[in-house]
Amino acid sequence: MARRRNSRKKTTRRRKKTGINLVNTAELYMQTAVLTNGLMGTNPLTALTGLEYGTNVYGSGRSQVYGTNQLGYFPSSATVTLPELLGLDKASQTYKSTSLSGFTSAQVDVPFGQGIQIIKDNARANAVQMMVQSIGVRAGFAIGKRLFSKQRSFINNKVLKPLNMRSMVVV
Repeated sequence: MARRRNSRKKTTRRRKKTGINLVNTAELYMQTAVLTNGLMGTNPLTALTGLEYGTNVYGSGRSQVYGTNQLGYFPSSATVTLPELLGLDKASQTYKSTSLSGFTSAQVDVPFGQGIQIIKDNARANAVQMMVQSIGVRAGFAIGKRLFSKQRSFINNKVLKPLNMRSMVVV
């Protein structure tokens, strides 16, 4: 049989741009949280910015100490952050008790390079725990993706597609 000649040229298929997969993003965050918690003793946001929740004590009464819980820089020897590793935390202030009458602010200097030693010590101490948690996170997401595949496809096809949001977000 002879081959047909087509007068018009076939159009090439183009793949539509897919958005950010929220499930994969959540898995990436969980894996990052396992590593930063095991190595640096903090969550990923604190490890990147150096800011964490703590109490700023700003005064005292006769038997009361007044303070607020807020986001700020509260250095400790158990945690390491990226600003500490890069030596960018030299101008930070924290509050420490000087006497019973009140609290004063004092400069906190973390010696450059001390954070690397803390990370090494944490890696030795938490290696098995991080490995088990990492495998658990990966297995949990793999099982969850299979268990909830119908629900995920419903959200993608029946909810996000009519709203034209699949180019931004995918579940």
